[in-house]
Amino acid sequence: MISIAGAILISREGNLLLQRRDNNPAISSPNMISIFGGSAEPQESNLQDVAMREIREETGLNLKASAYQALVEFENQYPDGRIIRGKFFLLTEIDTSTLEITEGTLIEIPVSEVGKYIHEMVPTTCFAVSLYLQSIKKQS
Repeated sequence: MISIAGAILISREGNLLLQRRDNNPAISSPNMISIFGGSAEPQESNLQDVAMREIREETGLNLKASAYQALVEFENQYPDGRIIRGKFFLLTEIDTSTLEITEGTLIEIPVSEVGKYIHEMVPTTCFAVSLYLQSIKKQS
């Protein structure tokens, strides 16, 4: 089983803060847009801890666990038999001037322009972003 975790970051202005992955054919989904996050290490079982570590490593943000709002937890079996489980979180009110991006580049997308970028997003990011958009639609 593969375990993953990550977060959609939302700027103080309400924009989505995502990652344009490096254009390196040796990595998964090169040059695509993704949320910040990644895979659990062998000793990690708590997906929130995974998300917190990945966010800290990829953005420099060292936020308390209470800042992580659960967005979705899922498990999926692929046709080849692999099982992936994951949990995505939401982090809001992020000051972009404090970010130190260590992988890929930061891409800031206004909610009204998400549709322009969907074709460039990895599938799990499309899933997470669509859930976020549904949640804000319910609030309005």
